[in-house]
Amino acid sequence: MKYRYEEMTWPEIREAVARDPVVVLPVGTTEQHGYHLPLMVDSLCADEVARAAVEQVAPNALLMHTVPYAFNEHHLDYPGTIAVDAHTIVDYIVCIGRSLAHHGFRHILLLNGHGSNVPFLDIAARLITNQTPAICAMTSWWSMLTDADLHWRESRFPGGMAHACEIETSMLLHLRADLVDMSKAVDEVDGVQTSENIYWDLNAGGAVTFQEFFSRNTLSGVQGQPTLATAEKGALAFEAAVSHLARFLGEFRQREIRPRRDLHDAEKYPTP
Repeated sequence: MKYRYEEMTWPEIREAVARDPVVVLPVGTTEQHGYHLPLMVDSLCADEVARAAVEQVAPNALLMHTVPYAFNEHHLDYPGTIAVDAHTIVDYIVCIGRSLAHHGFRHILLLNGHGSNVPFLDIAARLITNQTPAICAMTSWWSMLTDADLHWRESRFPGGMAHACEIETSMLLHLRADLVDMSKAVDEVDGVQTSENIYWDLNAGGAVTFQEFFSRNTLSGVQGQPTLATAEKGALAFEAAVSHLARFLGEFRQREIRPRRDLHDAEKYPTP
């Protein structure tokens, strides 16, 4: 059975709506990832994790085309980065969600592959949920991983897994080793300015949210220790993320969309 949204005909979409699948929209970006990785890292990781998870639960989920561009002005000092205005990316994702809801889909998941997408996709998911009959959630593929899933980690904490790092490089070595040049991989941790409350490491950021231009802290564009990456680590991270995501898709599909209640109506909802 088809599970890729764009491969289906409109009658097949109509039939799919009746099954009430979770529609998964991966969102990445196109930006620098050091000397050794391609611009497509974030999009590729989100797309592949989503694809493998949807395959496991189909026909109870559908996979949409990955959105390959997003907000990343902080990478513009490096050639190649494509930056989309913050309001534009939010509006764009909401338009997709609104269209899905219009066709009858009621469970939508945004699967993120780019750290700076988080606040914008969170807003988009909330707007879709508030403004349509559907419910929309968002998560990042690395947020699916537990400490046990990362037992193989060798890089320093915090900072060893931040950008073009041990885990992202490992994922690319597993998914597309032909696009990785490990001879050009360099570690950059010590030169990145951090403090007690400002630091970034995978899904364990500091208490204060802050993002400045990457070129202020790293010449290569790396924040982390990619030289510790291996394809074996990438396979473990990928398989764990896919497994957790597949389970969540089943969980989210079962989530009841309960009716709202207008508590302005004192007769219907009297105060105790």
